[in-house]
Amino acid sequence: MRVLLATIASLTMVGFIILMTRIWGLGQTFTEYKSPFFDGQTPYVSVKTHTLAKMAEAIDARPDVIIWADVRISKNRVPFILPPSRDVEFLNAKLEEQKANPTAQIMQGNKLSDYPWEQINEFYKSTPALKELYEKFPNTRFILNVVDNVTDVDAIVSEALQGLKSEHRTLAQSDTNLIIYAIKSLQPTWLFGTGRPDLMRLLSFDSLWVLPSTQFKGDVFIAPFKILGRPAFNGNVLAEMRRRHKKIFLIVENEEEFKRAMDYQADGFISNDILQLNNWLTQYSKK
Repeated sequence: MRVLLATIASLTMVGFIILMTRIWGLGQTFTEYKSPFFDGQTPYVSVKTHTLAKMAEAIDARPDVIIWADVRISKNRVPFILPPSRDVEFLNAKLEEQKANPTAQIMQGNKLSDYPWEQINEFYKSTPALKELYEKFPNTRFILNVVDNVTDVDAIVSEALQGLKSEHRTLAQSDTNLIIYAIKSLQPTWLFGTGRPDLMRLLSFDSLWVLPSTQFKGDVFIAPFKILGRPAFNGNVLAEMRRRHKKIFLIVENEEEFKRAMDYQADGFISNDILQLNNWLTQYSKK
């Protein structure tokens, strides 16, 4: 009987703490952060592209498009644009060169950040340096998805864009929260997105019924529909983001995800294909 009473008392206390935490969270008020980045037509449309030619095509198809670019860092501190899925091409080529010349020092590591920009640019001839994006497209907004978590990545990215009027047309994004926080300390006028730990924490706190008390330091909620085959968010998370006046950008991989993003009334859509995304927007906006 004592064990039962102790268990009931413990559960009651836990329930009380959860309730008070939730009430405290719901009692917090938030103000919307106004930024020139969000000027213009809505919904916001972003496309993942990685060459200047593809970026130009996307801008021709939709002049107000936001370019998503995966930012990488070379050994000699040059930030450049390349999706991680293409790393294997370069590394396999270097491995073959090493096998053909066993006495030469060709393989310098198993990551692109172990190699100088000159070698990377020679192999991926259409790969631009980060600063080229801002020089060639001075009126375009960018989502910079910083992939490589290397020493001083915040300073490297910031210094590369000095004098290129990046203040109100840059949103820094990364799966690594530390990268986002570090860049934010150097570039307070940029907007900032959502790390993978944020997504996992929001879902965890929602399952504990204390989602309103969760910390979220981003300006924009950015998420795919799934991470490792599991949902990356749910309706409760999106409702909480709206309560905090955060813009919601969802990454859509197919038409079904696009329709769901429309149902969620997402503020922005991120896709790999600008023409396909334009078609979906035209098709479903008429319904």
